[in-house]
Amino acid sequence: MIRSDRYTWLKYGSYALLMLGFFLLQSSRGTAIWLGGAAVNALPFVVASVALLDGPYAGGAFGFAGGVLLSVNSAGVEGFQSLSLGLFGILFGLFGAQYLRNILFSALAGGLVCMAVEGFFSYIFHDLLVHGMGLSQAFGLFGRQLLLSLPAGVLAYAFVYAVHRRFTEESL
Repeated sequence: MIRSDRYTWLKYGSYALLMLGFFLLQSSRGTAIWLGGAAVNALPFVVASVALLDGPYAGGAFGFAGGVLLSVNSAGVEGFQSLSLGLFGILFGLFGAQYLRNILFSALAGGLVCMAVEGFFSYIFHDLLVHGMGLSQAFGLFGRQLLLSLPAGVLAYAFVYAVHRRFTEESL
């Protein structure tokens, strides 16, 4: 096996373990953090970081995998998380390659956009229709989720960036 191929496999394997670790920390009974009905969701930030640093193909693949993990753990519509995170990874990777720098604030902005779009659709198709939630309650819930998720997003970018630097050929 060529050296660069081995490093590519190690990099993507490290990303997968990192994504699985974040998923387990945010969804396990002893480590999940909740505040007023909102929970930590670090996977949009992991997907945004991978898409920003490695492009749309990696972003889409890891977005789909992260969506599968979230769909397995939720009682919502099967496949919606996979579709939305996969499409987000592809679109953010394409947008990031053209217009953004590979910095923390770009990844945080991408994760924020992903969470906002998912929150909007969740409000329209679930919270409003099923529970009759008001708009102010939805903004409060989204604000609490964002408050909990931003520190995890900073950690996600730091870990993804460290793995990217370790296994990218320019830095070898």
